Amino acid sequence: MPNSETSSLSGTVTKRDVRSAMWRHLITLQWSWNYERMQALGYLWSMLPILKKVYTDRNDLIQAMKRHLQFYNTNPQIGSPPIFGATVALESEKLGDAVDSLKVGLMGPFAGIGDTIQGVLIRPMIAVFAASLALAGSWIGSALMFLMGLVWCILMVPLFYLGYRRGIGFVDEVVGGGLIDRITEIATIFGVMVVGGFVPSIMTNLKTPLSFHKTVELAGKATTKTISLQDTLDKIFPSLFPVLVVALAYWLMKRFKLSPVWVLLILVVLAFITSAIGLF
Repeated sequence: MPNSETSSLSGTVTKRDVRSAMWRHLITLQWSWNYERMQALGYLWSMLPILKKVYTDRNDLIQAMKRHLQFYNTNPQIGSPPIFGATVALESEKLGDAVDSLKVGLMGPFAGIGDTIQGVLIRPMIAVFAASLALAGSWIGSALMFLMGLVWCILMVPLFYLGYRRGIGFVDEVVGGGLIDRITEIATIFGVMVVGGFVPSIMTNLKTPLSFHKTVELAGKATTKTISLQDTLDKIFPSLFPVLVVALAYWLMKRFKLSPVWVLLILVVLAFITSAIGLF
């Protein structure tokens, strides 16, 4: 593509217009979030620099704006930038119908991918590590959380240009090539591994105070020795109780189809009962 700031892209859209739309989307997409159409108004505001150049007729511009006011919601950092980039490329070619199909078809799957990567993989790992540093009195913990947010913002730029350069082919590559299924499967497997690895550290205080006494003879004298059940279990099966709690939660959801909220309530009740009787 030409390097000039005002060189024409697809007839009337310039590189400056594309950058303006990108920065609007990256910064203001969530500013006007609402319960009726969620990110739609922010999406329209971001697309206006492109629409005003492409649709010079007032009625055509109004219709294009109405199209982008339809319900839209996806992950703002990972899911929306490539979708928005592809729609910018398509709107530059006046492919309005393709734009609508692309947004509707990708916002759901990309929300799942983005939320899984952020909420299940990266954020828990960074948050647990940062929290441990903060508890130790280090300022690096809070700085790490800020740095993570900054990285997400920076990542939005190349994701936007990925969608912009692929255009309509982006849908074929992502959906037709099975990319979403592969990413979701890999992210799910890795997420389960990560969360499972954090279980012992998160539930490190789940220990039993139970102990039993045994009388032994040492040097001809009877001596009573106290044996801690927790210490014995740690030698045989470390973190046994955290594993059992997770297994119980999984069994309740799988066997009785309970929601996570009900499982949490059951675990809270069990925690009170077992604490009252001195089991934990």
